[in-house]
Amino acid sequence: MASPGPVTSSLNGSEATRAPPAALTEERKRKRKESNRLSAQRSRARKLLQVDELEAEAAALRARNCAVAAAAQEAARRCAVVQAENELLHARALELGARLESLAELIQYIDAAAAMGASSIPLAGVNGTALPQQPILQTELYCNYPYYC
Repeated sequence: MASPGPVTSSLNGSEATRAPPAALTEERKRKRKESNRLSAQRSRARKLLQVDELEAEAAALRARNCAVAAAAQEAARRCAVVQAENELLHARALELGARLESLAELIQYIDAAAAMGASSIPLAGVNGTALPQQPILQTELYCNYPYYC
């Protein structure tokens, strides 16, 4: 192998060294350092920009999360209202079903009495007590809501 000395070439019989002079080497080092410094500066700027974008995205996601949580809370509140109304309507349906059954029994009683030829039918409740003057099974619970009474 050849020794790592300066490379020489022959040009028209004279030898010229191709080793760069010290000033040229220093200039290349300085340019490379400057290039590396600028590259690092650009890299830091890109990183800061990326951090800023991620922080903005995080803030937007937090705001969206709050909005979704508020919507979920409102939906839960409406669901509770609908469930309460559903329970109220179910109780009212049971009450009206019992009232309908009671009225059907009363009609059967009247029809049976009419078939026997009774001209006046004594209206009495269980054990001979008088029937109430108000509608059957109407409760205070539903009278608080005028659309049910």
